[in-house]
Amino acid sequence: MIFRALVWLLLATAFGSSAQAGDSPRVVTADGAITEIVYRLGLESLLVGVDTTSGYPEQTESLPKIGYLRALPFEGVLALKPDLLITSEQAAPEENLERLARAGVQVEKLPSARTPEAALERIVTVGGLLGEAEKAEVLASELRSKINRIQQASETRGNPPTVLFILAAGNHSVMLAGEGTSASALLDAVGAVNAVSGIQGYKPANREAILASRPDAIVIAESTPGQFAIDSWPEVERLDAWQNGRRLVANGMLLLGFGPRLPDAMAAVNEVLPAPSNVAANDS
Repeated sequence: MIFRALVWLLLATAFGSSAQAGDSPRVVTADGAITEIVYRLGLESLLVGVDTTSGYPEQTESLPKIGYLRALPFEGVLALKPDLLITSEQAAPEENLERLARAGVQVEKLPSARTPEAALERIVTVGGLLGEAEKAEVLASELRSKINRIQQASETRGNPPTVLFILAAGNHSVMLAGEGTSASALLDAVGAVNAVSGIQGYKPANREAILASRPDAIVIAESTPGQFAIDSWPEVERLDAWQNGRRLVANGMLLLGFGPRLPDAMAAVNEVLPAPSNVAANDS
């Protein structure tokens, strides 16, 4: 907390000087969830560019795109003359980030968020970096209340439901989400259990593993709408959860970004989870 306060003070001083000169900081964001935070704080006028993972809200389409988060171009970013680049620890290549820093760009790499509390902390950090710490604290508090209500409701289930989580980026890139992923972290946040055990990260979908998972619910994250073709995956369609309508197909950034829409993602997953009595019956 002390370190964060010092960061805010230094940035407020720097940005305050710019404001006195009649200038606003020029900001580039390279992470869809971080971009969403800037918009949610009402600070989108500071943005001069975003990366290709930044597709929400729709207004991001009017901004220059600097490329993919994991392949940020030095020249492409520098051409926008940013004062500040806010990105995540997934950003690469490191060499280009270091070159941008040497060129005078303030580069801030934020930790990935894998818990609700970490997601709220990231909101506060972004607000501090942009000189709106108080506004960010208010937003975080509002979201924390929503998250708490969802989690309190999920605690009434008793036995945690199991969920098959699929990541779809086209029929030829369908992955099962294992442990150590944002998908698994989202399930943890709503008191559910990953139905696929024994794998780490995202692995190519295994048809036998799908049938063996016998989940209580199915969640499918698509990188763009319509990328998961159920006709190509009869194993998924044959699962009781699919047949019973306990399934969710939604945008991947909504579900996995752990941004300001996290309460919406948690509520959407909660909606398809079975009632407590159904979970108990499924376990018996």
